[in-house]
Amino acid sequence: MAALNRCPHCRQHTIPRLLKLTARHRSPAVCPACGGRSCTGITPLSLLAHFGLILVCGTLLRAAARIGNRWTLLAVLALFGGGFLYICYRTPLVKLERFPLQRNIAIVVVALLFAAGGGWWFLSGSA
Repeated sequence: MAALNRCPHCRQHTIPRLLKLTARHRSPAVCPACGGRSCTGITPLSLLAHFGLILVCGTLLRAAARIGNRWTLLAVLALFGGGFLYICYRTPLVKLERFPLQRNIAIVVVALLFAAGGGWWFLSGSA
């Protein structure tokens, strides 16, 4: 029997692992028990883990390219793919109704930070 993940709506273990790994905003996972739609949430810890994985694999990829062995390159790419799947597997499902609001708030905060940094850089005379 395949292991199931917990639905964030009804708290029952009804969502298969493969469906959870592919659950995104545009193609959500639908719970067969309650019909609730959910997607994989991006948490700060999973975002930091993805960033660390990219840094480590990028460094290893550069080292493997200097060596010139194609098996080393394939090993680094397999490490990246496996790490990506593991991080996505560990990231919890969230209710789809609150996901767009969180994403829009994050986009506005990042845009304001970039605008403030750009304004400071422009007004400080560095331009």
